Amino acid sequence: MRIGIDIDNTITEVQEELNNAAYEYAIKLGKNIKNAENPFEDIKNNGDTYKKKFQFSYEELRYFLKNIQEEITNKAEPRTNSVETINRLRKEGHKIIIITARDSEFHDDPYFLSKNWLNKNNIKYDKLIVNAREKGTVCKNENIDLFIDDQLNNCLDVLKEGIKVIRISNENCTNKDIVDLNNWTKIYEYIGELNETK
Repeated sequence: MRIGIDIDNTITEVQEELNNAAYEYAIKLGKNIKNAENPFEDIKNNGDTYKKKFQFSYEELRYFLKNIQEEITNKAEPRTNSVETINRLRKEGHKIIIITARDSEFHDDPYFLSKNWLNKNNIKYDKLIVNAREKGTVCKNENIDLFIDDQLNNCLDVLKEGIKVIRISNENCTNKDIVDLNNWTKIYEYIGELNETK
């Protein structure tokens, strides 16, 4: 299979730290924040939700994503068993395509940023794609068979293209076509079951 995998909050788990950092940055800027504890999903993969939730101007958002977010994601640890699972899947013959919305608008070099982190954590892959805000289109163009992401909106976008989706989540989605799994051991088992039914 050709398996597409997101990085942030999929291979890693940094959303709580990012939310806390955004909140602290907003307070430092003198923003009047309400509902900061509400669940967070960057619906358009462009930081727009950060702007709304924390009242950042475009320049404040750019600073947050370029400096604060980059520092957090650079030192992020992989989720338990994510590295072992991805490398095992690749060794078994699956093609691993890393697909991230990290983009050139908010990062000087999103490709290097991502490649450096993947290499540092010994994650083996066949291709790395950045600037992927519309993940459904990217997955279709890359002939992806299965896509793994943490954001519901991305999963729905990919699902529209008729591609199987796993969402890393502790919640259960009301959409029966999205498989919610909360760890990489379960993801590996699920992929094994998919292969058996082929």
